[in-house]
Amino acid sequence: MNIATVIEVLESYHGRDKVLRLLTYLGKLTSGIASSQNVAIKSQIFSNQISGCRVMLRLLDDIPMLHHVVSYGLGKAEPDWVIRWANLLKNLLDVIFSPIEHICWAGECKILSINVASLDLVTTWCWVISLYLSLVKSLRKVIQLEKQKVCLQQSESNIGLASRMLDVQQRDESLSCLRLILDLSYAVNYLPSGVLWGGKLKTWHVGVFGTVSSLIVLYQMFSKRTVSKNMIGNARYNGVVTYQEHFLLFSTTWFALHIMLPQGYI
Repeated sequence: MNIATVIEVLESYHGRDKVLRLLTYLGKLTSGIASSQNVAIKSQIFSNQISGCRVMLRLLDDIPMLHHVVSYGLGKAEPDWVIRWANLLKNLLDVIFSPIEHICWAGECKILSINVASLDLVTTWCWVISLYLSLVKSLRKVIQLEKQKVCLQQSESNIGLASRMLDVQQRDESLSCLRLILDLSYAVNYLPSGVLWGGKLKTWHVGVFGTVSSLIVLYQMFSKRTVSKNMIGNARYNGVVTYQEHFLLFSTTWFALHIMLPQGYI
């Protein structure tokens, strides 16, 4: 990772959003472990303000989200039925979540006179279910990649580059599984008391889970950009790119974009 990659990430909307996400949970972590009440209060205010900034930025997400939903359609191009149905349900949740979050924001800002608490509960359930569906998708992809590795090893062709790329993809999906488990762990905490472990985590617990999850997603963003650039650079250096290498570059980029451009709530 170099300064050019850092600048490239910070200049993108999703890169900035993930950095703001990290700052939000670092603020929660600090407020939960600070020995000084003054520091704890200021850290919580900082966390709330950064979180509010992310909510305001999501006011502009509707058109890209709807474009993604319409483009995906019924997912007929998706060969795996588990991933297809997970995506369809996630798209439905996106359509429900986004306008309700905007209304909640307007209510909290006193622009609208509404019951914010009830609508906020709806968005929380959408968030939790979406995270669960994302976890199902990532676990399914890990299993599929393992099957591809087995089939590749049984073939008689040169498997060096292909095997390495499958390892990279599988490692990345495993990190996604870990990240989603962390996200799901603290997301459930925002559900009403009595629903699973709703309301039982302390502030610093949420801060730790959110901070580690944010570090993982930033690592994935930086590593994906670095891997893609290295692959392109090596291809140019060698002066030749085979059909298989084109396919592997395309698949790697697809996985990167899938992770970097989530239609989600984290």
